[in-house]
Amino acid sequence: MNDSSIEILEPESIRSLRGRTPDGLMAETYACDISWEDNTQERGFLKCFSSSRSLGVVNELTGYLIAKACGLPVPKRAAVVQLNQSLIDSMNIKNCPEGVYRYAFAVSESPGRSPNSIYAGLPAALAATATREILKGWRGLSPLMAFDDWAANQDRNLGNFLIDEKGEIFIIDHSNMPVGICWTADSLAPEGRFRNILIEIMTLGGSAPIEEGFVVRAAERHPDVYHSIKDELRPWWQAFLGNDPSRRAAIESFFQNRSENGSDRLSQKLSTMPV
Repeated sequence: MNDSSIEILEPESIRSLRGRTPDGLMAETYACDISWEDNTQERGFLKCFSSSRSLGVVNELTGYLIAKACGLPVPKRAAVVQLNQSLIDSMNIKNCPEGVYRYAFAVSESPGRSPNSIYAGLPAALAATATREILKGWRGLSPLMAFDDWAANQDRNLGNFLIDEKGEIFIIDHSNMPVGICWTADSLAPEGRFRNILIEIMTLGGSAPIEEGFVVRAAERHPDVYHSIKDELRPWWQAFLGNDPSRRAAIESFFQNRSENGSDRLSQKLSTMPV
C-alpha cells in the first residue's frame, strides 16, 4: 500500500476539529485540518464509523479509488487515519454505544456546497428537480450513472454532491456502496439489479430522458478501469477483510464481474425505462 494514492495517517495528523457536519447519517463527519504525508496542511473532513459499521472505511476507499480511476471529480487527497482514544474523546460522539471503529477515512476539502445545503428548506422533490437542472449539462453525469451501477451505489443522495460557484461538481461519500454499508458476501451478487438513484433523479417526472448511449459507453470503459486499479485495491481489501475470507473474495468477484457486464446491464435497464 506504500504506492497507493490513499495515505495512511497517524491520529496526530488530524488537527483543529471544528465540529460535526450536518450531511451524512452513516458516520460522524468532522471538519478539521489534516497534515498529510508530505507535511502540507489542508482543510478537510474526517469520517468516523461505529464498530458495527466498520465496513464503511473499506467502502469509502474502494469508492474513492474506483471513481478516481473513472476520471470522476473526487477530493484531491484521501487517507485512512488510525484513531486513538484522545482523538475519539475530542469528538464527543454521543450516539455510538458500541464504540468507535479504530480507523477513519479522511479527504481534503473540495469547493462548493451540497444541494442539501443550497436548497435547505425546499421540499425534497423540488430540491431534486433543482439539482437535476444543474446536473443535466454536467460532463460527468453519464460516467457517474455508470459508476453507480457498477458499484451498486443505492445511496446517491443530494448530500453526495458539492457544487461550487462556477458550477463545478465534486462527488463525495461512498459509505453505502456496494449495496449497503453492512454488506455481506451473499448480498454481493454480481448479476444483481440494484437501484440507481441518480437515474431516478434525472428521470423524475419523465421530462429529462437519459442519453442511453453515453451511459453505456461510459460503462464500456470499466473493464480497463478495473484492470488499472485492481493492484491498488487488493492490498486494501486484504488489510481490512483478510480475516473474513468470504467477504474478501466476494468484493473482488463483485467488482470484477460487474465491470465486465456493465454495458449490457445498463443497456437493458435504460431501454426498459419509461420515457
